Amino acid sequence: MNPFLAQCRASFEAQATQEGAVEGSQRQAEWTRFEALGWPTKRLEDWKYTALSGLEKLSLHHSIEPREAVKGAPRALLEGIPAPRLVFVDGMFQPDQSMIEGLPKGVHLRFWSELDARERERFTQKMAPARALTAFGALNGALFTEGIWITVDAGCALETPLHLVKVSLTGQRMSHGALLLESEENSELTLREHCLGSTDQPAHSNWVTAIELAPQARLTLVKVQQEGLLSYHTAALYGLQRAGSQLQVFAFALSGALGRNDITLRLIEPHAECVLKGMYRVADRALQDFHTTIEHDSPHCTSEECFKGVLEGSGKAVFNGRVRVALDAQKTSSRQSNHNLLLSDKAEVNTKPQLEIFADDVKCSHGTTVGQLDEEQWFYLRTRGIAADLARTLLIQAFTLEIAEAIPHVDVRAEVRRLLGGTVEENGHV
Repeated sequence: MNPFLAQCRASFEAQATQEGAVEGSQRQAEWTRFEALGWPTKRLEDWKYTALSGLEKLSLHHSIEPREAVKGAPRALLEGIPAPRLVFVDGMFQPDQSMIEGLPKGVHLRFWSELDARERERFTQKMAPARALTAFGALNGALFTEGIWITVDAGCALETPLHLVKVSLTGQRMSHGALLLESEENSELTLREHCLGSTDQPAHSNWVTAIELAPQARLTLVKVQQEGLLSYHTAALYGLQRAGSQLQVFAFALSGALGRNDITLRLIEPHAECVLKGMYRVADRALQDFHTTIEHDSPHCTSEECFKGVLEGSGKAVFNGRVRVALDAQKTSSRQSNHNLLLSDKAEVNTKPQLEIFADDVKCSHGTTVGQLDEEQWFYLRTRGIAADLARTLLIQAFTLEIAEAIPHVDVRAEVRRLLGGTVEENGHV
């Protein structure tokens, strides 16, 4: 057993003895499932291009102490993140740094520690499809220390984004958390998820998110990863959409040693719509991996997916996008694309867009591109008096900002645009 797994087992045994029989048996079931799935290796098709050798060598501490014992995030790290916000540090909720007083009455927040036995059982059942996506989902079910359940009442429209801040503060530590978000009929919410890091030591963040949208509900989720250079990020997202619902997911992976995001969206009733867009920027020797699935299980549904990547040095990326159209899902409209910009001869991307179509009356397309900066565009900018490095930066920003421009909320869009522009400049290209 590698050091990482040995520490996970010790943490699981410690947690299982502290909880009641029901919760302990649920954790045992997830741990048993994790052991049955086994440690992900490159021999598995879904992990063929993503090696976890760096993570498995780490012996990371997993804190199960009360949330009051966890140190809060540095004030500078939270500057500019307005209310309403929920702050988690090393996987534990920080009420003193959160600001949720201004939430409308139609938005309800419940934490795992506050749920009774029946509510915990329901929470666990609703999280099950998300945790079933990967072995790390099973590990999350066995080890998670904090869970939050967000419910948006029917007809409630939250105009101000809700900010979910996850901070990796302490090095040599792992954290596991769970988010369940239920939006009832005709509700509307924008959720901005910040994944931040303030340690230069190895750390591992492993969160699982489950989303359920009732008919005509609208949800926009914007996730930004800005963790430490030695951080490991594994996450699973499962979305279930009913009639006429609209789900927009934007994922930006901007830093870290390794990131793996597994995303599955299911459109199970007519006229549901989803948009799934993302951008990954991979530095030298780092890796970002997105495995996505969009399942059209009902007719008259629409999906649009586009991911873009910028890779430097010997950075690597993986995009595996699968769209499945069921036999009865007639009148489906689906578009999928993945575009990659390699800034080095050593950079590498493995891209695999997939269409599985079992219906015959559909409009579906997919495609991928891998290339370098356009020399003619760069030369044009140089002839207009623009310095070489600045011309290069402008071309990279034009390539990446297209994803940010699709974010519907004005303030969130402006903030992501700033981060994408700053990401290039801070890496020394200006």
